[in-house]
Amino acid sequence: MTERQQPKTAEEMIRMRRGLNKVILGAIAGLAVLFFVLTIVRMGGAG
Repeated sequence: MTERQQPKTAEEMIRMRRGLNKVILGAIAGLAVLFFVLTIVRMGGAG
């Protein structure tokens, strides 16, 4: 495995953390949409 790059400054650390937060947010939002779609499909649609 590769080692994570260590931030050299506080600004760099904040930038790296923001990037990771966006990835996690995207994954959670994607799962929420997936569960929503699966629920709608299992219920037989809107009508």
